[in-house]
Amino acid sequence: MKKIDSFSMAVKLTSIGIIIVSLLLGNCSIKSKLKDRKEAYDYAERTISNSAGGGFLFRGLTLAVPYDEIEEKIVDGKCIRTKKSNIRYFNPSEIKIDSIINTEMRTVGIYSVPVFTGDLCVQGTFTLENLNSNQFYLDKAYFLLQLDETSILSHPEFIINGKSYKTTLKNSGIKSDIVYKPGTMTFSTAVKIRGARNFFCKINGEDTKLTIKSNWPSPGFTESYLPNKRTLTEEGFEASWNLPFNSGYSEDFLGFSLVDSVNVYKKLDRAINYGFLFIIVPFIALFLFELFTNLNLNPLQYLLSGAASVVFFLLLLAFSEHINFGWAYLISSVASGLLISVYVASIARKAFTGLTLSGVFGGLYGYLYFSLKSEDNALLIGSLFAFFIIAVLMYFTRNEKLFNIKKIIPENKIENSNC
Repeated sequence: MKKIDSFSMAVKLTSIGIIIVSLLLGNCSIKSKLKDRKEAYDYAERTISNSAGGGFLFRGLTLAVPYDEIEEKIVDGKCIRTKKSNIRYFNPSEIKIDSIINTEMRTVGIYSVPVFTGDLCVQGTFTLENLNSNQFYLDKAYFLLQLDETSILSHPEFIINGKSYKTTLKNSGIKSDIVYKPGTMTFSTAVKIRGARNFFCKINGEDTKLTIKSNWPSPGFTESYLPNKRTLTEEGFEASWNLPFNSGYSEDFLGFSLVDSVNVYKKLDRAINYGFLFIIVPFIALFLFELFTNLNLNPLQYLLSGAASVVFFLLLLAFSEHINFGWAYLISSVASGLLISVYVASIARKAFTGLTLSGVFGGLYGYLYFSLKSEDNALLIGSLFAFFIIAVLMYFTRNEKLFNIKKIIPENKIENSNC
């Protein structure tokens, strides 16, 4: 281990510290650029999603029966009766929903967003009471399939008690006038639908069954009710719900969201959060090279080496918007690692120095990629890695007296000091 003058060492460490702070500020500017690109992606996502009808929401199937409600008020001691028109809605005693969802990617510029089309098959059973025909307008009763207009791609027919009925579009969904019959009424229909972001069905019947098949590989199921059964593969998923009750809460939904498991902006944000390691670790490696070899680097060379480490994240951001994240990561890490390794090797005039530094960068970039893939264990992995780096630094500097105060302050001043 070569001896380095304590004062020179202090100056060098101070210079390195200033360079590290400057590079960390540069890393923050890359994070700001990432935020701008994420906002551009979000705008493209909103544009495509809105053009595809937005999030799909099936609010339920109901039987609507108009009726007159009599209101009584006492005015000047007299009872005044007024007739007010209203609608009574009946929910099905049983409802079964089957849907096959096909997703595809739509693009705006360089941004791709998933949207879907599919078939919605609804079957319901209504157990009805014998309503008073003097109060209820049974001849004006109708079934209402509650869907947003923008989500509908076909003009379906309603099959009620085995008979076909034509339908019309209403603000709150698809409507069909019927011939009301007390007792039990059966309902079925099939509608072609479209949407983006999510597929939700409101819990509508006393007994609700929902089955979904889709080619989307990474669904995010609703937190209120997870599916009773589910099968996930790389080609898609199949899930089913069976709720033999109705909680009565209007915000209870079944279904899933289109979770983008390859959303590069989430991975990039997590990667940039580790940016300080990609600045500090190479500097530690270079500093140890100076201690144990004849390598002598000036602050400019430290600055350029650190800048190449920061540019890695800029390359990763740029490539990830055009190619697969894994390939983008490989290209960016190899480019940055080789650039610094070759640069330092040319300064030291030793190929071994470059090869050793390449190994350091290989371990560093491998660690980050493994951490990005293991999101749930990222904190554990990061803590162990930080512990390892500190342990290595402590081991290699255990015998080195970096600061010898006697070399900086004359002995007679130390003796006269009150310290």
